[in-house]
Amino acid sequence: MLAHYFPAMRRQSAQHWQQKRQRESDSPVPVKDDWRHFAILACVLFGRSIIFYGLNTFLVLYWMHILKQSNTSGSLALSVLFIVGATGTIICGHLVDHLGAVKTIRFAFTIMSFLLLAFSLTKSVIVASVLLLPIGMLIFIPYSAIVLLRQRYLPNQMGLASGVTLGLAISIGGIATPFLGQVADATSLITVFFILTAVALIPMGAAYFITEPTIK
Repeated sequence: MLAHYFPAMRRQSAQHWQQKRQRESDSPVPVKDDWRHFAILACVLFGRSIIFYGLNTFLVLYWMHILKQSNTSGSLALSVLFIVGATGTIICGHLVDHLGAVKTIRFAFTIMSFLLLAFSLTKSVIVASVLLLPIGMLIFIPYSAIVLLRQRYLPNQMGLASGVTLGLAISIGGIATPFLGQVADATSLITVFFILTAVALIPMGAAYFITEPTIK
């Protein structure tokens, strides 16, 4: 499929950069990189990464030891999380087109905080299963918008913006997960999910300090 579509992708890429160079030559004022909002958006990315990897790591254990379900049931719940997440990625595109990237991010993290709190408090597998659907969507909905914004904040260094964004999306969550595991061993899995709920407040708060970048 990649070999089939690569020529068209290459033509689109060449056209994009040609138009970008044309806009820059026509504009007397160079577009500046917005490092301030780029840094604030990093807080959103950090929070999302920790929540994602926390759920990815501890959801099955939570399903087994807190909700008293089988290993198979826990693995199914994790599969549902990713399947629903794929749907959330598609929904993200429509939300960004209609609401904008910033409002999409604010919407996702504002609701996610309440849903994670409800998930942490419930002992019903039915309620947890119902909550898992919107949680899975909301984890993936803001991701594409975050990548888009970080590239727009650094229009002169889009390669750097993409590399930092994708790299931090993996590394921050991976670094935080062992510490969450230590908390789970010292206390309980419920405490870990309360921590994830608190972490969700960080991207939610940071989302209200970012703005849509000015496209010239």
